[in-house]
Amino acid sequence: MKKGFLTMLAAFFSVVTLFGQAKNADLSGTYTGKIKYVAGKNAYLMDEYKLDYNYKVVMGDPVCLANLTWTRNNTYTVNKKTVSYAKLSEYQDLKARFDMLVPDSVTLTYTILLYSDQKNAYVGSAKTSITIPYIEKAGVSAAPVVPNKLSWLNSFSDVVIGKQTKEKPGVVIPDAALDKAFEADRLKAGKLNKSEKYYAFKVRALFNISSKIEITNVTANVKWNNADYDYISEEFNCREAFATQYAAGNKTKAIDSYFANRKYSPAIRTESVLFWNTTVPPTDTWMNMIEEGEKLYTAGKYEEAVAYYQMAAKSATNLSYPSARVEKIKLYMEHKNNRNVGDLEFVYVEGKNGMKSFYISKTEITQSQWRRIMRTSPSAFKGRNYPVENVSWEDAIAFIKELNRETGMNYRLPRMEEWEYAANGGAKGTKSEYSGGNNLSDVAWCAYNSNEQTHEVATKTPNELGIYDMTGNVAEWVVDVYDKETRFIKGGAWSDDASGCVISKGEKMPIKYKSNGIGFRVCQDE
Repeated sequence: MKKGFLTMLAAFFSVVTLFGQAKNADLSGTYTGKIKYVAGKNAYLMDEYKLDYNYKVVMGDPVCLANLTWTRNNTYTVNKKTVSYAKLSEYQDLKARFDMLVPDSVTLTYTILLYSDQKNAYVGSAKTSITIPYIEKAGVSAAPVVPNKLSWLNSFSDVVIGKQTKEKPGVVIPDAALDKAFEADRLKAGKLNKSEKYYAFKVRALFNISSKIEITNVTANVKWNNADYDYISEEFNCREAFATQYAAGNKTKAIDSYFANRKYSPAIRTESVLFWNTTVPPTDTWMNMIEEGEKLYTAGKYEEAVAYYQMAAKSATNLSYPSARVEKIKLYMEHKNNRNVGDLEFVYVEGKNGMKSFYISKTEITQSQWRRIMRTSPSAFKGRNYPVENVSWEDAIAFIKELNRETGMNYRLPRMEEWEYAANGGAKGTKSEYSGGNNLSDVAWCAYNSNEQTHEVATKTPNELGIYDMTGNVAEWVVDVYDKETRFIKGGAWSDDASGCVISKGEKMPIKYKSNGIGFRVCQDE
């Protein structure tokens, strides 16, 4: 491999200025609020709520991790029917349903205030909103959280840059020294116009210079399933009517009153006098199913809990809770199993013969991806979708550490045997000299076609798994240790001929060594 070492000091300082700092800012907090109900209108169960929020920048894009807990009133009025929890004391199944009255979703609209420790002031504000689906039961705080994926361009409105107060967000207080400091961050005091050039960049830059975030002027839109309430009201009133007639000795009228004028299917299906003489309204099997599902859910065994919730949903009339639980678990598992982050895509590599399955990035880490995480531009050959190069093994490890911090995931460099296994196409691959085939020019940018430089990733033929550039473009660091100061690279680079690009070939390199022909890709355990 041709070995070159280029220091990009001027570019480094340019990019640091461009992207700002506050990398480890704690943009999190807690907000508490109370739901107000209008007299004469529906009054649901939610009383007070607490929102725990955490804004993060992941691969350059904003996300918000939000968890909502709430306390409840013990009486509701919905569709002019009022029911209190205390009155349900003898009906265990209706009490259980009452306990499972949860919102379908909560949408919170609010103003965010961004504070900078360095500037010792609130430096910006914006209006935004988040929607939290499938809320937990009242009083339950532990729950799997699915991030709200946001957009710098579309998720924030009425963005105002400048010194402000918590009491009057959006009203700029003139401050010449602070305004001058904004210039260093390529910002200007005042309200941003969404149509202006670099709007999204300026919103991101505002977050980058901020150390803390607070929210104010919150309005909550709570969405409920009214049928859950209506069913309890109807079933309770029908049972009370039955009890009144039954106590008066009118057994036939009692049974008729239970079944008369029903909108929903009754909990008890038989009209047999013998049944009603000997049986109280039943505690249905759905309660047992939900109880088992809740135990598994609380233990974090979400996929196992699904089966119990699904059985409960089939047997319980007009009870949305178990179905909502299934949808929440599905949403969370999709998030958990989606290894892609932003434009960093992964390919699943199925294991075989002792090789464990794993995920590996579809392309080499690009310069755009590197800048979003590290906020530097070390590469000699510039291009957003060109592979990052001129990075040492230590640099690659630093990138992965920061990527893991941002995402909460556990990415790593591939082991040499994993790299070769994936390059050969995995379990169903047919071994070839190069990754993707035996014609080097078809699958790789190499000494014969590269014009002595790297090229955009994913522009050559991928291998059987859909992985690009495992041969050529840039050689790739792997995690294997030769000695304390030495690691290996695989795959060959734009400067290598055929002998340097075969899958089995590897080279030893010092962990601090940098070259315009060395980059890396990342992987993750299954």
